[in-house]
Amino acid sequence: MLHASRRRPTRKAPDAGRVPADARRRQLLGEAGAILTAGGVEALSIAEVAARAGVSRPLVSRQFPARLDLVRAVLEDFVAVLSGNFHEALVRSLPGTIESITTAFIEASCDAIEARGAGPWRLLDARAAEPEVVQTGRAHLEGLLAPWRARLAALAGTTEQRAAIYMWVIVAAGRAALDGWIDGKVPRARAVRDATVAVTALLTAFAAEVPAGR
Repeated sequence: MLHASRRRPTRKAPDAGRVPADARRRQLLGEAGAILTAGGVEALSIAEVAARAGVSRPLVSRQFPARLDLVRAVLEDFVAVLSGNFHEALVRSLPGTIESITTAFIEASCDAIEARGAGPWRLLDARAAEPEVVQTGRAHLEGLLAPWRARLAALAGTTEQRAAIYMWVIVAAGRAALDGWIDGKVPRARAVRDATVAVTALLTAFAAEVPAGR
């Protein structure tokens, strides 16, 4: 028998301050998005994310072993939000005119930017950045647009290959119109209106193309 005075070892209470892995990941992605928005991709580093989050660099590295892993994760998160917003916008706007559907999609883009920051949005079509970052952003943008190619082809009465070209023109116009809002030069409502006018005009023109031009 155990001596009466001998006590069994007590289990250590779990660390009440420990953050669950999924919540920590969300926190780190939020900090990365804020860094991208404030300073661009050049400012993004594992060390900077760790400093802003108040955690150690090894803790960040366990989630994101390399800087490019962090870039990919930020883009995946942003694309997931944006894609979800697009599908909700389509449901809300149907049946509707080209203009009303366009406005719904542009508002959905603005909502994603406000939720995750302009940094990830700009990273989708980065130009002046490392080649790997540019390729990663482009790949995520292509993945975001791919499900909508067939719809645009049907609307314009053309092939999906031709619709893919139209889509890049439309995206460029919409992004250019939203830049003024992102840069703080015009209010969101004005930027949405400008983007709607530009994109609607392009969609209408493409839809009016004669079949011989397919």
